[in-house]
Amino acid sequence: MNLEIAVETIGPWSVVNLRGRIDAASAGAFDHSVRTLIASGASRILINCEQLRYVSSIGIGMIVECSKLLTASGGYMSFAGMNPHVRNTFEMVGFVGLFQMYPSVEEALKN
Repeated sequence: MNLEIAVETIGPWSVVNLRGRIDAASAGAFDHSVRTLIASGASRILINCEQLRYVSSIGIGMIVECSKLLTASGGYMSFAGMNPHVRNTFEMVGFVGLFQMYPSVEEALKN
C-alpha cells in the first residue's frame, strides 16, 4: 500500500485522512488532493496522520509547497494524530514549531 487519501468536511475544516506513506510514488497524489482543496476555497486544512506510517523528503517538500500556497490564500494547515516515527521526521526538519499539531482529530476540531 502506498497512500490512500480520503477528504471530508467537518464544520469549517477540510480533513485530509491519510493512510500509508507519502513518498516519491505518492507525493503527487497528496499534492493534487491538497491543491484541489485550496482551489475550491478551503482555508482550514487538517491533515489526519493517524494512519500515516512514513513521510519521505519528497513528501516533506510537498507539505511545504502546499502549506505556502494555502498561507498565501489566507488559510492554514494543521496536523493531527502523528505516530512517533512521523512526528520525529517533523521534528528533524523543524516543522513542530511551524504547524499546529494536535494529538487527535477530535482535539483539533475543538480549536
